[in-house]
Amino acid sequence: MILFNILSVMLMPPWQLVVVILLSVLFIAAVAGNILLYFYLRNRGARKLCTHQLQNKRDELLQQLNLLRAGEFVGFEENEEEEELEVDEMLLVDEEEDDDDDEEKEQLPIDRHSVGVVTQEEVDETMDAEILYVERTSAKMRDKLGLIDREYDKKRYYVRYSMGFEAKLRCSADDVKDRYVELMNEIASYAGLKVKGSYRQQRIFKGRKTLGLLMFRGKTLCIALALNPADYEETKFRGIDKSGSRRFEKTPMLLKITSQRKLEYVKYLLIQLAEINTIMLAVNHETLTFDLTEKTREELYLENKLQIAVLGEVPDSVPYEEPELYDEEEPDEDDEENGVNIEEFKRYNRSYTARIIQADEELKARYSEIKNHIVSYRGVFNSITWKREAFYANKRDCFATFAVRGKTLCLFLSAPASRFDGTKYKVEDRTQQVRNAKMPTMFRIKSDRGTKYAKELIDLVMSDKGVKMNDEYKPVNYRPAYRSTENLIRNGYIRVKTTQVVVEEPLPKAKKQAAATTAKTPVKKRSTSVPKTKNNVTKEKKAVAPKTENEVTTAIE
Repeated sequence: MILFNILSVMLMPPWQLVVVILLSVLFIAAVAGNILLYFYLRNRGARKLCTHQLQNKRDELLQQLNLLRAGEFVGFEENEEEEELEVDEMLLVDEEEDDDDDEEKEQLPIDRHSVGVVTQEEVDETMDAEILYVERTSAKMRDKLGLIDREYDKKRYYVRYSMGFEAKLRCSADDVKDRYVELMNEIASYAGLKVKGSYRQQRIFKGRKTLGLLMFRGKTLCIALALNPADYEETKFRGIDKSGSRRFEKTPMLLKITSQRKLEYVKYLLIQLAEINTIMLAVNHETLTFDLTEKTREELYLENKLQIAVLGEVPDSVPYEEPELYDEEEPDEDDEENGVNIEEFKRYNRSYTARIIQADEELKARYSEIKNHIVSYRGVFNSITWKREAFYANKRDCFATFAVRGKTLCLFLSAPASRFDGTKYKVEDRTQQVRNAKMPTMFRIKSDRGTKYAKELIDLVMSDKGVKMNDEYKPVNYRPAYRSTENLIRNGYIRVKTTQVVVEEPLPKAKKQAAATTAKTPVKKRSTSVPKTKNNVTKEKKAVAPKTENEVTTAIE
């Protein structure tokens, strides 16, 4: 105060000092107001420009959707309803998955002291598992699994493979990969949007705000958006409300991209998301390309894109499958000079899904009727593997499975076969088979009467478990449309094994004598582990054709 009085006396009177201070405050306020007004007008202009851009894009997408709807065949709405019912069914399976944001766990080596032999009572838990033969894995994989010692050479383990996002994407069908690439290019068209990948999912964000998650549910590509599901509940853009899950706390609206039309819906919702968060369209953006070449499980495991869960050691009672032999060497020039004829034979390993798709209409009708009867019980959900389809009353209680044997649909039940002794149900006891230890009763469905009996058997099993039917259940058409073998191979439902047969012609000096003695001699197959020399001829072969070479059969996949 004393300093202020001294300054006021020395420089100017008090009233002049007050005026200067007031003018300074007004000047500072004017400058701050102009700055705030500038930012306000700039944000307002950006929002208007963003709204204008998004409105044009919205109109374009709606026009594409109308064209897509107009181009569909009659019965489009019925297929849409079936698609939604399939989504509801898939939700039951999804409930098994953990939705928490757990950190990626490090794969620990196998400890032979903690992993015991799986007993026959535990076979039901490993029914869908695969067998890992230690001696058939590479040195790098054995090192990572902790199975380097020779004592593991003949060991076998029940394992389950847990694929990460990239692994599932690489192993998915071509149409799923195409939708993923198209979706990523759509996201790249928005300025500021970025995508970061982790083991389980990919995160879409701007700055520090999470706007979406990309993940797989089974084999289905899904996206979760930061939108309110209730706002779209009565529209065709409706999704699945996951707001009750901690994992989807920021992105509660989940959509499954099962078709091109669903992808267009996602594009439309991205416009709504951009408008809410004032995200403008990028002026120029390059078209993104991705290398989504399929890799083997071993390659994915070594790249930490896949995890292996060891369930236990395989008991000695399970037959040991011999490995297939491969010979990928190019034919020798000497073979070409001697006139080698190469014939290829293809063997198709059809999955359960492929067998159902390519079955006759009678089998499909029986399958659809029985499956509707099974899932009409409360709390029942299904799980499809390569060889069969299983039905569960809860997460672990598998009470029935479907399999296709030849052209016959077979129903396996958890109830013992002795329960049906002396009844009209002609079932088969499969207790002696290890893989059917918990599904010992098999019933072949060959007629309409068999379909009726199968439904009655299901009723008996569910009655024992105390499970009641859902009176509000509406039947669904589970008869899949026929697809060609080439289409199923391309989508991974059929595996092809090619057998290449190499038939060597006799040498020029022995042609006349060999033609008389080996005209009707069948081709003889031999393992590729035997060297291709002229001395490897059996005594019996020498007696018939002393101067001919052996026919060599090699099998390659």
